[in-house]
Amino acid sequence: MLLTSQNAVIFAASGAIASQVARRLAAEGATVWLSARRAGPVKQLADEITTSGGQAHAQELDARDPNEVEAYLNAIATTAQVDIVFNGIGAAPAELGYPASSLDQDLDSFMLPMGTIVGSQFLTAREAARHMTGSGTGSIIMLTAALSTLKIPHMAGISAACGAIEAMTRSMAAEFGSAGIRINCVRGSAMPETRTIRETRAGHLRLGTNPAPAPNTLGRPLAVIDTADAVVFLASSLAAGLSGQVLAL
Repeated sequence: MLLTSQNAVIFAASGAIASQVARRLAAEGATVWLSARRAGPVKQLADEITTSGGQAHAQELDARDPNEVEAYLNAIATTAQVDIVFNGIGAAPAELGYPASSLDQDLDSFMLPMGTIVGSQFLTAREAARHMTGSGTGSIIMLTAALSTLKIPHMAGISAACGAIEAMTRSMAAEFGSAGIRINCVRGSAMPETRTIRETRAGHLRLGTNPAPAPNTLGRPLAVIDTADAVVFLASSLAAGLSGQVLAL
């Protein structure tokens, strides 16, 4: 197994992508520390992983709250080394103000993805780096989407957030690389099985647009498991030479 004896902290773990990441990291031998805003789903995920033979802990936590994030990682660090951190934070498109006409969207709505997604990724990466600096090793993995490179209408706010996360990945990788910390990002394209994609497409239809799908050379849609496997790779020693990279799926 690739991650035996590693400790992986997964924020927003009840989402479609992060929950699959949790399962895959646990299957590769990592002890997974799971948190989400609602205790029920993340506890159910931890029970599922434990029943399958893995090791998992569950905690109710808001990954947008700097005090909660700091206290949570401090608590984990009292009993285990923080080796891997992944943040899968997201929200329903309607909660993040997209899709929306730029002519009609107010500034607060436009900024929702920046405050929610970019802000949370910064908080969790920063606090993880505090602990990893002491141990001289660690892998932090962020999540973004192909919107950072595509030309899709009515997606200005979330597209800006995706680009910001990728830029932040490169900057923080340069800042903490000398301490032995690798910081990378997985960029996924549309995964039809997720609620986010279904709701986004419905929103475009309401606005009278039907964007073409992202270019794909696989001959099939991207699946959540593909994204989870990419996270496992970046977390493992197989990616020891990679930092500051955006792995595009």
